[in-house]
Amino acid sequence: MKKIGFLLALLTCQLSYGQENEENRNLVFDSVDLKIIKRADAILSDSLKWNKQDDRECADDIATGNYSLYCALYKASIEIAGEYVHRRAAMQIVRFTLEKYDNGRVKNHRLMDWNNHPETTFKEVKKVLKESIDAVIKKLKEANKKF
Repeated sequence: MKKIGFLLALLTCQLSYGQENEENRNLVFDSVDLKIIKRADAILSDSLKWNKQDDRECADDIATGNYSLYCALYKASIEIAGEYVHRRAAMQIVRFTLEKYDNGRVKNHRLMDWNNHPETTFKEVKKVLKESIDAVIKKLKEANKKF
């Protein structure tokens, strides 16, 4: 019985640690994060390039040149960093920023649900990207002052 209790406790700790890791709000940025968000903003240069029907499968977005918010960040990550990292600081700051404009639009996947919601506008997408860029710049400046 003690073994079962220990295993349950260990499993609970691992699950808690994993969730906490995923949602770490103390993000550390580098210049690559800033470049990724700026590139995603450039990819979504006008409303005609915005895909309002995100399915988190980006091959079709890349093929058509119409990008959801998620796929613009995905493509920018590949172009700038050479890889896509789901919980990279650049991705997380956009997720955290759009939470201010959630208003019940998000159920499971923040970027997809918010992008696809009927009330989400292209103007809001651009606003979230701009605020994310500004937040990263602020954090990078603060980090440089420490040295």
